[in-house]
Amino acid sequence: MSRADELSGRDVFVPEEALKPLEKGRLYDFELIGCSVETKEGEFVGVVKDVLAIGESTLLAVDSEPGPKEVLIPLSQDICVEIDTAGKRVVIDPPDGLLDLNEI
Repeated sequence: MSRADELSGRDVFVPEEALKPLEKGRLYDFELIGCSVETKEGEFVGVVKDVLAIGESTLLAVDSEPGPKEVLIPLSQDICVEIDTAGKRVVIDPPDGLLDLNEI
């Protein structure tokens, strides 16, 4: 058994200060988790609980209010118009119906 086999299926954690800075416009997933999400009109949507990579797309999984419900928001410049990781805030301009897709 190789050392790589011993680590297979395990999580590897790196201290934040050991991470290299990313190029402009790129973020680490952990920087988005915990961010509040609001529309550009100031309506609170919820809090980012996870970042999902699905094929070529990246989605923000947001615990939405009133809840509990989850809203999936594409992480694209057209929709996520402002991302302030220091302020833990994401401003979105959702297309009509996006926030209601998970309604039952």
